Amino acid sequence: FEYGNPGSFKEGLATLPNAIAAELGDRVRLQWKVTQIQQAPDGAGYVATFDTPDGVRTIAARTVVSTVPAHSLADVLQPVMPEATSIFEQVRAEIGRIGIYHPPVAAVTVAYPKSAFRDVDLPNGFGNLRDLPGFGSLNPRTEGVRTLGTLWSSSLFPGRAPPGYNLLLNYIGGSRDVTLCDLTEEEIVAEVDRGCRDVLLQPDAPPPRVVGMKIWPTAIPQYEIGHLPLIKELEAAEAKLPGLWVCGNYRLGVAFPDCVTFGYDHAKVVKDFLNSKGGESKSSVSEESKVEVLG
Repeated sequence: FEYGNPGSFKEGLATLPNAIAAELGDRVRLQWKVTQIQQAPDGAGYVATFDTPDGVRTIAARTVVSTVPAHSLADVLQPVMPEATSIFEQVRAEIGRIGIYHPPVAAVTVAYPKSAFRDVDLPNGFGNLRDLPGFGSLNPRTEGVRTLGTLWSSSLFPGRAPPGYNLLLNYIGGSRDVTLCDLTEEEIVAEVDRGCRDVLLQPDAPPPRVVGMKIWPTAIPQYEIGHLPLIKELEAAEAKLPGLWVCGNYRLGVAFPDCVTFGYDHAKVVKDFLNSKGGESKSSVSEESKVEVLG
């Protein structure tokens, strides 16, 4: 992936986590919910406690890498990081928030016949709108369109729609539209369809073919006023705990390339730690050398 350019896989972004899971095999534990992370009794390493389908389980490890979302971290980290509550449940009076805010967002994928789109030629020689010659569209709040933006998926990636159709991935909700959660799925589709008609479609366009929908009650973390000082507090607290890394898309960026780059760079840091004298000294407490606590 090149920064600034869209990217995906033939079978979608799920290709990457599915490939990682296939490589790791039975080392991936699904439906394990971490409840707390503690320092090991002798101070060498950590003990992670999980609620699992088979009951409570604890695992001791030299290192722990957490990618739990920020909105669920305070109680998990409190036993090992006393500053966790003040960081992740910090009252941010200047913006009326507590901690790092994750607003609701719905991703709605719909398809329309190309003939349903407005038959107009775009300026600057881009081409006809029916061919969706571009990346997508963003909707300023001043336009009165509830959908935040639309990716023209069938133009971006081959094989996303059959001939004669355009596929659109729409995002709706966000920090300025939190009442999205009060809508039914049918009402969300209706809002998306209304936005497509306002921006792209002819008045007599047929109803959309709904290909997929996912509602995220706590979606992308918001980098609001005061975010950087909060992250500085986290970095200072994390530095006191060798072998524990608190990672996630609230650290250095929410975009897919940002998250992959952050993960790749930190994987090298963890590897160096495990290969170091400090990492080796913790081997006596390890049931597993590394625990990755996923969100």
